[in-house]
Amino acid sequence: MSIIGILIRSLRGTSLFYGDLLRAIAPVLLAALAFGVSGFAVAVEVERVPRQGPDEIHATVLIPAPITQVLAALEEPCHLRRWVPNLGSLIILARPRENQTLVYMATDLPWPMPPRDSITLFTRHEGPPITLDMQSRPKAMPEVAGYQRIPFSEGSWTLRTELSGATRVDYLQRIEPGGRTPQWLSDRVGMARTAELLSALRSYAVGTDVSRCSRDRRNSGVQ
Repeated sequence: MSIIGILIRSLRGTSLFYGDLLRAIAPVLLAALAFGVSGFAVAVEVERVPRQGPDEIHATVLIPAPITQVLAALEEPCHLRRWVPNLGSLIILARPRENQTLVYMATDLPWPMPPRDSITLFTRHEGPPITLDMQSRPKAMPEVAGYQRIPFSEGSWTLRTELSGATRVDYLQRIEPGGRTPQWLSDRVGMARTAELLSALRSYAVGTDVSRCSRDRRNSGVQ
């Protein structure tokens, strides 16, 4: 997978630079990233909305696959470990309710981000649209040596079936990085990371037979 191009522009048509200027003018950014996948271009739109604390990052991608296939790639550990970029480990800690899953995930990120881990409660709402809400639970297990625990995160995956039969995926996240990583850097890196995440999901969901991976409904770990 290679990045063909990246364009970042202000919705107001204002040129943007770095650091204090970004925070001072509080722009809404739109990043359009095109990734080469099997000879085709995949467009992932990423919008960054300034907020007090972590910024909101919104992203959208259209996946030419049925919603059941995309949902399986998002929910089942045996699929997640195959497509989530830089995933080190994934453990299902508990299933508090039928529609909830408490998950530990550790990622080994490239510079400038340190290795991080998180504990997230996923709550599924059937809809339509189908929504997977995400809420951090950092105190649900002891911290792991060598990983910076994410102290706060929230977001959602929203899946809608288009008239063509494709699935529209809308993603939202807010992440407080913790440790020595400044918030402005986390927010900026988060835009490219989000685009990479959705592009990887699209590639996997389109090219994978999800029936080959049995659904995990037990409280078990996947390393």
